[in-house]
Amino acid sequence: MTEKQPSQNVDTATTTESKDVAASAPITGAGQVIAFHYDLYDDASVQVESSAGHPPVQFLYGQGGVLSALQEAFLGKLKGDDFSITIPSGLAYGRYYPERVQRVPKKNMDNGAKQRFHPGQIVHINQNGQRQAATIVKVGKFNLDIDTNHPMAGKDLTFDVKIEGVRQATDDELAHGHAHGPGGHQH
Repeated sequence: MTEKQPSQNVDTATTTESKDVAASAPITGAGQVIAFHYDLYDDASVQVESSAGHPPVQFLYGQGGVLSALQEAFLGKLKGDDFSITIPSGLAYGRYYPERVQRVPKKNMDNGAKQRFHPGQIVHINQNGQRQAATIVKVGKFNLDIDTNHPMAGKDLTFDVKIEGVRQATDDELAHGHAHGPGGHQH
């Protein structure tokens, strides 16, 4: 995994500064912001995602910013630790449902026939009054075969993780329920 500089650990947009957790103190959970880099591999050992070349991912422990099984793997770890965890599909994005592949008319999709579609493209559909992402699996002359399963559904996932930083959350982060980036509130 590519080494990155840890992000700044001070939220300058608030009057409450966060406190770095001592490098020797283990991650204990609630109230901590964890910054990490990762490489993600599917069950065929193919790398499907990486945070290399980007700022570290940050999450507020206990607020659902990462998969629960991944979050739990941070407990007891220290800033600077490297670890790998394989998460079974049932604890990641669930099983794959073949019935979630469906054929829809092109004219009903994102500007219809005026757009060029290709396999792997993500489109949005309205299903039961909810907007939902779907992946195009096949393009026909008049129809598209789309898959509304999560792209990682049915796959065991392996994360190779490097912990870049651990700090106490600011009062604003706790109130908002998520970590803020360097410089404060960024959403």
